[in-house]
Amino acid sequence: METIVINGDDSADMKLLLTLAQKLGLSVKKLTRSEAEDWNLAQQIKEGMKTENVSRADVMKALGK
Repeated sequence: METIVINGDDSADMKLLLTLAQKLGLSVKKLTRSEAEDWNLAQQIKEGMKTENVSRADVMKALGK
């Protein structure tokens, strides 16, 4: 299974892409803004997990505390 995420502002274009995907027999799910934000955050966390360990002091410094 492969997944493509397409983000756009023009609702007519997005509707066209959704219709095309359905006609091609692809599974389609439109995400709410909240779901898209959650997905984006999860991707950023996943990417951040690839970095080396960081000390608590460095985290607090980055947070300005």
